[in-house]
Amino acid sequence: MKICFPAITNEGMASEIYGHFASAPLFVIIDTESRQSSTITNCDRDNPYAGCNPFSALTGQQMDGIVVGGIGDDSLRIMNMCGFTVHQADSASVADNVALFQSGALPELSPLQSHLEGRCSSGEGGCNCSH
Repeated sequence: MKICFPAITNEGMASEIYGHFASAPLFVIIDTESRQSSTITNCDRDNPYAGCNPFSALTGQQMDGIVVGGIGDDSLRIMNMCGFTVHQADSASVADNVALFQSGALPELSPLQSHLEGRCSSGEGGCNCSH
């Protein structure tokens, strides 16, 4: 099973989840069978100087799920249209969330008009974002 996590650095299972999916510097992919990690830089492969582009970065990847601290509705909808399920992290620890994902304990997210609900906003309403 392969699980994707937005992060600042790749420290494998010791990585910490970055609070905002779309602006994460990179994505750490954990293979739960081998416990190996790999990274994908969060940019457009055809134009890396254009800035963050998780849709371009993750297109074509084979993953069983994405686990996030925070994500906006537009990003969530696009990830779902690309065939990815997106789950809410329980903590900043990749290792903890891998175990929870495997046991089915992480809730799958659905669009909630996040700009109103605070999922990915200024920090009000229990938001986990770092911006």
